[in-house]
Amino acid sequence: MYLYKNCSDLPISNFDIIYKTNDFKYLVVGYNGYDEIEVPKGAEERWNAIKEQWIEVLGDNTVAYKYQLVLEINYLQARYNIVQQILGLMLELIMDDETFDQYINMLKGWGYNYNKENKRSDELLKMIRQHKVSENKINNKLAEYKTLTKDDNLDEIETLEKQAVVLAQVLGRNNINLKETSVLEWLELTKLAKEINKQREKANGK
Repeated sequence: MYLYKNCSDLPISNFDIIYKTNDFKYLVVGYNGYDEIEVPKGAEERWNAIKEQWIEVLGDNTVAYKYQLVLEINYLQARYNIVQQILGLMLELIMDDETFDQYINMLKGWGYNYNKENKRSDELLKMIRQHKVSENKINNKLAEYKTLTKDDNLDEIETLEKQAVVLAQVLGRNNINLKETSVLEWLELTKLAKEINKQREKANGK
């Protein structure tokens, strides 16, 4: 099995999946997303090198930070929703000690540490306060992302597929094949689309 070498041969669809999931199987040339394969040694190092090249080509760490911010927001929102369900059940249902301990372990997996030596009511109140802090953190991250993307319509679009549709429209293409377009090609297409948009805005007197 061979690994993609750099931004010139790695498909943008693979890049997007790896960035969001750290699934290095998508660094293997020809991987179809279904087969069980063993990731070759050096995959993580290759990925780090590709990311560094990506940031270098971008010439702007802001875009890389936006990607990381989106991942963090997605994690925090998933964490918030799951913990809210767990706390709701712990507050509403009468449980035996074994079942209650199972819920405590689930909370621990999301960074909520329950001290069994304290009163149950006090610990649950502590968890609720921590949950509220989590909600505030999500709102702060969302506000930060909104500020970063307020002047860039392309970056406001959530999925790669939607970005591809917009790029195709701006560039006058029928479509953009995400599995055949390399990371480097994608970056150049994005830059070109932004330049076209700027020229159109100037022509329209904006």
